[in-house]
Amino acid sequence: MLFRAGDAPAALHLVLTGRVRVARRVDSGSTVLHFEESGGVLGEIPVFGGGPYPATATAVTPVCCAVLAADVVERLLVEEPEFARFALRRLAHRARTMLERLDALSDYSVTARVAGYLSARADATQHEVLELGMSQAALADSLGTVREVVVRSLRALCDDGAVRRVGRSRFAVVDEQRLRERARPRA
Repeated sequence: MLFRAGDAPAALHLVLTGRVRVARRVDSGSTVLHFEESGGVLGEIPVFGGGPYPATATAVTPVCCAVLAADVVERLLVEEPEFARFALRRLAHRARTMLERLDALSDYSVTARVAGYLSARADATQHEVLELGMSQAALADSLGTVREVVVRSLRALCDDGAVRRVGRSRFAVVDEQRLRERARPRA
């Protein structure tokens, strides 16, 4: 746990290695806001703008971070114009990322998000058989849903003839065009 929602912002975390899950508690459990990997920054909203950490950051793999204490960040913002520009770019990046996430959640069905993920994996691996690359629960987290809905979406893509299950968390793309069609936003 790097920090918890509601904690006073102690530091800015620069992710050097590993993967961090950032989530907020909601009545129905938890909602993943985003993941950060190598090169990512955590804690910029409260450290730059004030208030407590709005979410909890948890390492999902071993993580190494450079940690800048909040008082050091404050000094750098005043004394180093390049750091201040970095801060503005990070806040703009975070806002853009959150808007894209909101768009994806509202414009794309879960099946479309799963199809988009599979299509991107197929393009990246260029193998006949592709692996999910993570558990179904982790995929659900990253797509803003729950595992059971991902399972139903994978079944729907199989039933639709876009992909075929060839093993545990392994799929073959049967109809690339159909898979891309299923990855489109809602009409």
